[in-house]
Amino acid sequence: MGFLDDDSLKKAFSQVKDGAKKMVGSAKDAYDETKIEYQKNKAIKEEEKAKKKAEEEAYRAKMLELSSERSNEIITAIKEYDNEGTFFDKTNKEELLSFTKEFYDRILMPANSVSKSNISMYPYIDKKIIDGIVTRFEEFNSEETVILYVKNNKKSIVITNSALYFIFPLKEDEKYDVKGRVSLSDVDVLSTKLNETDYQFLCDEYVLMDFPISKVVLEDFATLNDYFERVRNHHFDISSDEVHDLIIKKIGDEIYSHVKKYMIYDDEQFVYWAWGLNSLTAKDYIVCTNKQIIVVDREMVGLTENVKQLYYEDITSANIIQNSNSGDLVVDLVSDAITASTKTCDFELTVAGSKLRINTLYKVEAERITAIYHEMKKEQKKAASQPQVVVQQSSEETPIEKLKKLSELKDAGIISEDEFEQKKAELMKQI
Repeated sequence: MGFLDDDSLKKAFSQVKDGAKKMVGSAKDAYDETKIEYQKNKAIKEEEKAKKKAEEEAYRAKMLELSSERSNEIITAIKEYDNEGTFFDKTNKEELLSFTKEFYDRILMPANSVSKSNISMYPYIDKKIIDGIVTRFEEFNSEETVILYVKNNKKSIVITNSALYFIFPLKEDEKYDVKGRVSLSDVDVLSTKLNETDYQFLCDEYVLMDFPISKVVLEDFATLNDYFERVRNHHFDISSDEVHDLIIKKIGDEIYSHVKKYMIYDDEQFVYWAWGLNSLTAKDYIVCTNKQIIVVDREMVGLTENVKQLYYEDITSANIIQNSNSGDLVVDLVSDAITASTKTCDFELTVAGSKLRINTLYKVEAERITAIYHEMKKEQKKAASQPQVVVQQSSEETPIEKLKKLSELKDAGIISEDEFEQKKAELMKQI
């Protein structure tokens, strides 16, 4: 094999150099073409993106306009009714708040599952709910107090001491809401009405909202109607008989007949009933009467040994316990998780030095039972401090009784006729 001379070598190098330049040039041309194509595609995408954004903004503006129109239609329709705005007229704010709390404590809560009810009432409305109301309704002012909050799926009704707020999904697109405020000075009557397919919420005669029928909705809206009628008629007295009868109606005849066996006093009545949470750690429900607290194992209803009777005079303390400490790690973890997510607690009663733990109640239920316990203890202490008035029966006989005995003595020959007449004359003067 021979070696290339200098000229041949230079020529070979020149050919290689020219080939490399052509390759670089081709690559540059390809790169430039790719860059131009990329920029072109980028411009198209940006144009499409801008167009899509403009369409979305136009759609959003259209939906917001529709929402505003529906809201204004509702408010106008309610205002057009011939009314004098008398719904809260007869009631001052303090009286309304006091009654609302008593109604929730004594009518809504007993034998009603807090987790299933769609109704919250003053003063038990969660702060997060109130903060959400303030955020969503710009018209809400700090002088208003939330009296009633009703929520079912995406539909909500808020009633304050001066206004009604509503919010529900727009029919055309449920991502948008129809919401508004109606002053209660434009409302005479709030009510609910049951139809074949739904339960309606009415302002005067205008159907503000409808809710699909369910067991919870039926109970809730019947209770709402009761509340509205009492407020409208200024009927704020809730009797013990009403509460007793209502609890029987809620729990049903079968459970009532079982618990009735443990109510031994003739004047004993139900005051409160807590179902508690249906969970791995919750087995008991609690019955408060005006004489005692009855704890029943709901899984073993019918067995005497699973019913505990605790009379108020024997209970020395009632405590709400936030965290479980059963000694079983799995149970404690489950209990703590339930407590954190559902606002529940354990409840502990102390009787004769021993403690009875009830797992797991909603905190609002435990607070109500604690309040009843202290109320009953206070009444017992008050009754014990009252002076006992003893009415002594007079042993002295009346003149007529003496005359009768005198006649019996004469008939028996113990006294003479003259003695009888003499004593009779004296007794007749006393009659």
